[in-house]
Amino acid sequence: MRIKIINPDYGMTTAEIQERINILQQVTGPDVELSMDCLRNSTVYIDSALDVALASAEIVQQAIQAEQQNYDGIILYCLSDPAVVACREAAGIPVLGGGQAAFLTAASLGYNFSLLCTSPQRIPEKKEFIKTTGVDPTRLCSIRSIDVNLSNIRKDMNKTIDFLAREGRRCVEEDGAEVLILGCLSFLGMAEAVSKRIGLPVIDPAMAVVTMMEGFIRQGLCHSQKSYPTPPRGSRTWLAGKVSINDKTN
Repeated sequence: MRIKIINPDYGMTTAEIQERINILQQVTGPDVELSMDCLRNSTVYIDSALDVALASAEIVQQAIQAEQQNYDGIILYCLSDPAVVACREAAGIPVLGGGQAAFLTAASLGYNFSLLCTSPQRIPEKKEFIKTTGVDPTRLCSIRSIDVNLSNIRKDMNKTIDFLAREGRRCVEEDGAEVLILGCLSFLGMAEAVSKRIGLPVIDPAMAVVTMMEGFIRQGLCHSQKSYPTPPRGSRTWLAGKVSINDKTN
């Protein structure tokens, strides 16, 4: 079984990619081969809806290539599930994003759950995102942020775990959460430590999406063509450009 993981961030080193693969292989069957590719032509890190829009064309291109290379499934390695609908339309193999997998898993383990994300700026987007996952949005107790830069999450993992546990306790004690979701796939490998500190299930979205995809493939399941019909035939082109963001004036 071969699974392609599309990481919609730019510039990750070979060592960083291999670190993630090694952790994820611990929760897959011995016959599962994981391969991760980052974006090469889109110099973005998924930290906003704008980043998702700019990265989407290359993500779809990589999804099509994965099917052509005879992969059995495609994972979008981001809690925002960037371009997931477009990838399902374009590819005839199962496509699953980290966000949907995490929310579906949380909904299976408790009545109410909270999300811990990286930045307070992402909270409005995440409130809307849950509506696309198939999970009742009223089950989301709260979204809290540990306010950490994406590039620093894994530099001091103990510090990051401390932040997650602190905000996680607030989700439980103040918001009524029964399950927690780590709101970024860069938190890979931290869920167990956070869970031990707060005494409740904590969802690692990277592990959730890999194991869910493995289950789909073993069952021979793929997304419905009624839901995600193949687009009309023909070539599409896009012009790669540069988008600069300045501070808003109002």
